Amino acid sequence: MPGLDLSWLGLATIGGAALLLALLPLARLQREKRHFRAIFDNATVGMARSTASRRWIEVNPALCRMLGAPAEVLTSCDWIELTHPDDREINLQLFDAVLRDERDGFTLEKRFLRPDGSVVFVNLAAQAIRLSNRQVDYFTVIIEDITQRQLAEKQFASQVDRSTVLIELPRRAESLDERDFMQYALERAEALTGSRIGFMHFLNDDGESIELVAWSRNTLEKYCNAVADRHYPISQAGIWADAARTGCPLVVNDYASADNRRGLPDGHSQLVRLLSIPVVENGSVRMMAGVGNKDADYDAYDVETVQLIANETWRIVRRQRADKALRLAMQVVNASPAVCFRWSASNGWPVVFVSDNVRQWGYSPAQLQSGQPDFASIVHPDDLPRIVQEVMRHTAEGVPGYEQEYRLITAEKQVIWVVDRTQVTRDEHGLPVFYDGVLTDISERKRQQQQLAENLAHQQQLNKRLEEANNQLLQSEKMASIGQLAAGIAHELNNPIGFVHSNLGTLDGYLNDLMTIVDAYATAAQAQGDDSPGLRAIAQLREERDFDFIREDIFKLLAESKDGLGRVRKIVQDLKTFSRVGEQEWQEADLHQGIDSTLNIVWNELKYKCRVVKEYGELPPVYCLISQLNQVFMNLLVNAGHAIEQQGTITIRSGRLDGERVFIEIADTGCGIAPENQRRIFEPFFTTKPIGKGTGLGLSVSYNIVQRHQGEITVDSVPGQGTTFRIVLPIRPASAPVQEQHQ
Repeated sequence: MPGLDLSWLGLATIGGAALLLALLPLARLQREKRHFRAIFDNATVGMARSTASRRWIEVNPALCRMLGAPAEVLTSCDWIELTHPDDREINLQLFDAVLRDERDGFTLEKRFLRPDGSVVFVNLAAQAIRLSNRQVDYFTVIIEDITQRQLAEKQFASQVDRSTVLIELPRRAESLDERDFMQYALERAEALTGSRIGFMHFLNDDGESIELVAWSRNTLEKYCNAVADRHYPISQAGIWADAARTGCPLVVNDYASADNRRGLPDGHSQLVRLLSIPVVENGSVRMMAGVGNKDADYDAYDVETVQLIANETWRIVRRQRADKALRLAMQVVNASPAVCFRWSASNGWPVVFVSDNVRQWGYSPAQLQSGQPDFASIVHPDDLPRIVQEVMRHTAEGVPGYEQEYRLITAEKQVIWVVDRTQVTRDEHGLPVFYDGVLTDISERKRQQQQLAENLAHQQQLNKRLEEANNQLLQSEKMASIGQLAAGIAHELNNPIGFVHSNLGTLDGYLNDLMTIVDAYATAAQAQGDDSPGLRAIAQLREERDFDFIREDIFKLLAESKDGLGRVRKIVQDLKTFSRVGEQEWQEADLHQGIDSTLNIVWNELKYKCRVVKEYGELPPVYCLISQLNQVFMNLLVNAGHAIEQQGTITIRSGRLDGERVFIEIADTGCGIAPENQRRIFEPFFTTKPIGKGTGLGLSVSYNIVQRHQGEITVDSVPGQGTTFRIVLPIRPASAPVQEQHQ
């Protein structure tokens, strides 16, 4: 985890600094102290030193900001007092284990309480600095704020819990009566919003009165003596009924100031906060659901949660009441829109009675009663074996009734879904005589269920894309940091390279001028003869200093210096090219140039054990995000280097597959990949490297980048012989990347 790595790095920094301080000479000691203090004071994570008696000796500014208190406050108290009560025991257990010399340090996620009462989630790493007798001298502590991450995880968990409740409601409705079911729904709304009370009201058809139909058990047991079936004239109800009056959600986070106790039932505890939600159907408010007395203010998530539960509860209750009405309507068969029937429990299950409204499916009662067609013929052939088996099982078990869902084929050959609710009439011996049932068309519900399933699948796909985007973001942030460092280095090197290159050119000219002057002096000296003592001294000096060699070698040195400077300039240019990792602009790019610049960046990782062979083919410019493809090249090159343990070869091949695609292959002679791992190497966080040597994101991010370019990446590996990764890219992707560029 990034935070954990950072914590141990800080501990290593502090511990190492402490050790160096004990060994360095005084002057260097002072310099290292200043260096340590700069690190301590300017660190972005919290740092502290703690005594064995649980008091901080010193804290850095980052920790003060994190805990919302000045250093003098933090160092004047036992840090366990600042720890959340639920986290103190485990913290003390780990701390005492270090004091008992059972371990030298520990890490944990915990919560601190700020002076203002707010909670901060942290990742803490502590390391003991011991004396020669193994007693703890003090602790070095690194503390990283992970509150935002915890809040995000909590929000995601809340959404999962809410989805679970919404999925569970229809199933619960099957086993509970209406009031118990509504009470169950209220309790789920209470739990999800952190409320202490919950209630549901129906609005009567006259729109003038409200019927209290359900309280949660928590409300009944702890807050009031009221019971359901209480009617209120809406004109006498307090502000809590405004949701019914306006048809809009009502949020009151200071109920005492807004309405006090007006319009509340006798015995009801005073409201502190209130959230009331209307359920609107066909433009009219039909039900009102509310929760109250949450410890914190109600927010938009609470409103949405109660709205979803209230709507689903009303939908289920309405459906259950409709089903009940349909069962009663069996007594007035032809008046019911549901098709009612009676089968005889004899061979072939002949239809004894069927309601006249079966004509909606294109059949007449007379046809079905005469067996033209028989009932089995109008059941969808894929469902018939199942429903026959279920009827036989229910009959054998002696159940009084059962429910089935299956498909029927109408006279017009249309397929409809029906729910079959059947009661079994038995004789005095318990043998079935008749099957009396009601067939209800549920095609619309099935379509909604299918749509819900499709929406769920779509949501799962979106979640997967979000996870992939998060993984890519983690890798992109790392690459962006590398790119920013590379850009900074390249920028800083450009200026000295420029003036050194200019100076070398000027020096070359100066040396040529000096040599011309020296030659002129030599010519003048020869004209004067060899008898002059000064000339003999100069000749002797030229011979002693090996002037002829210097004259010849000095220009070679200049040439070599210019060549070396050119190579440095090329490296700087590659750094600048590679540093564009944050650019997201689609453009035509030279993939060979991208590979070469990336290769220069990772060359220090490869040069001691790898020989790189380039087998480049002809490649046209490719429309792409070159910075992201550079990231793919780097991941594959570094992985290839890691796969080669001692000495080996990395071969880079490229070429054009056809008029529309190109390929790049990066092959190594390393250890290869086991067959059972080859199908998982592109999964996020999967790695075969030792712990701490890899995150498992490199190939996953590379796969997503290639997919984003509408290409494909494949692997061919033989354990012990090597691995080849092959990337195939379209020269010009379809319209999706172009649209993405303008989004």
